[in-house]
Formats: sequence, structure tokens, C-alpha cells
Amino acid sequence: MPADDVKRCANFKADAYPPGRTCCASEAPRLPSSGRSHLVPMLGALRPIRPLAALRRALLGRRRVAALASTGIGLLTCAAASTALAANVLPDASFGVFPGDPFSGETVQFVSYACDPDGRVAEQAWDLDGDGGFDDAFGPSASRVFPVGSAVVGLRVTGDAGGTASRWRTLEVGPRPQYPVPRQFRPPLLSPAPFVRLAGMLTARGVRVKVLSVRAPVCSRVTVRCRGRSCPWRRSNRVVGRKRVRFRALQRELAAGVVLEVFVRKQDRIGKYTRFSIRANKAPARRDLCLAFRARQGSPCPPS
Repeated sequence: MPADDVKRCANFKADAYPPGRTCCASEAPRLPSSGRSHLVPMLGALRPIRPLAALRRALLGRRRVAALASTGIGLLTCAAASTALAANVLPDASFGVFPGDPFSGETVQFVSYACDPDGRVAEQAWDLDGDGGFDDAFGPSASRVFPVGSAVVGLRVTGDAGGTASRWRTLEVGPRPQYPVPRQFRPPLLSPAPFVRLAGMLTARGVRVKVLSVRAPVCSRVTVRCRGRSCPWRRSNRVVGRKRVRFRALQRELAAGVVLEVFVRKQDRIGKYTRFSIRANKAPARRDLCLAFRARQGSPCPPS
């Protein structure tokens, strides 16, 4: 497959290619209208596939996509093209400051909470002097001593796909006290607050679930536990990207007595715990609590 055609495929331009010109499955202007299977060599092996099914898989984010070319006799030939079909999700550049209210002459520690929802973090660079240049420290942590006044600190995170994200925080550094001051770390609530949604239809046996979704800050970790005979699994873990997370395996009928527990966590943050108890001919009983980091059960939220 020519390099210029691979580039055109990666850019997803809806060009009308003439017959015989190679194009991406995701942007092919026309496909055979019949439902017959066509022989397509995929990664060196011949196997029958339905072209519309191949197109659907490509549009759902397969990273290796078939490059289709019309042969003039109704058959399709195929070559594997490595193309980033799904849009790259930018990494998260959040970080913690310890202590959060530093004094002059005190060493302040910065800890990165960075993650890349659809890959891995390739580089982390710090701006500790507020000059806009991320050249003061590199890696998942850094430290510095500040004088009295305001200090601006930033972190730039680069993902393995080349996407970058930056975040800054302003510190108010006070004068060193004459006597030692006791410190206690109080983790903040996860912000914006996670949103857990369960929707479906009541049945005589319980509930037919149409959707269980969670919207939470990027890089939060969501765990769903299911207890009961009609559960598709006992536990499922997901990392939140820029969109809501859906647990499609639970889109089924759940019998009365099933308990769903949703845990939303992020490092050094107070997360969310939601529990659904499935009942027959009644809406599920719901309970929402806060979730301390690393805790296994929910607890009352701290006073604001």
C-alpha cells in the first residue's frame, strides 16, 4: 500500500476515490450492496468476511484496518495498514502538593498523578519556577524550597502517542512559624463529582437493565461488583477516559436479590460508592456514600 494512501487513510478524508484506487474501509464511498461474503486476505490468511461487518469493526476503533481496493469483478483485496483509527485521548496532568500550605524554607514535594487513558505516559516534565519552561525536573515527582509569596508550579505530561497535557497550580507560601505547627493531610473530594446512572425496566423477576454508566474525572478507576445468580461476572474494572464508562455486560435481566456495587476511586481523593439492591416489581434501592482512597466500603462524607 503506497505511503501517501496510508497517510490519506489516517486523516479520514471523505474523498471519492476512482475505481482501482486504494482507500480506507472507514471512508470507502461504496461497498457491495449484497450480503454475500467476500474472500479478503487479512494478515496473510484468507477467510470469508462480510464487508459491512469489516466496516463496522473499523469504525469501532480497530487500530489495524483493511485497505480495500476494487478489482473490477466485485471482489475485495485487502492489505493491513497500521493507522491510528481512534482519536487519541490526551493524558491527564494532575498532581499533588505536600504540604498543601507550605512555609518559606520548607521542602515542598510534588507527586504526579498523571495517566494516559488509552496508552502510557512517556514523559513528565516540571516547571518549578513559573517561567513557562518545563525544564526544572523530570519524572513522577519533584521538590523545591520557596520563599514567602505566590509560586506557580506546572506539570507537562506526554503520552506514547504524542499527545500532551499541562496543568498549573498556584501556591501561597507563608512565613515560617516560630513554633512547630502540626499538619494533617485531608484528601479533597473527587471533582467534578462522579455520576452513576442505572436505567432499565421493572419486571416480575427484578429489573431489565438498559444502561449502567459512570461519568467521573479522567483517569479515575471504576470497579463494579455484582453479587447474585444472574450476574454476568463478579467484578469488572475500568479506567475512565474523556467519556462516560458503560458496562454493557450488565444490559440484561437481573433477578431480585442481586446487589450491584460501584466504586469510583482516584489517588489521594475521596471517591464515590454507590450500591443498588435489585427488587421485584420495585425500583432498585439505591445508596450513595463517599469512598476513602483504598477503602473497601463506603462511609459517610466528611463535613464540607
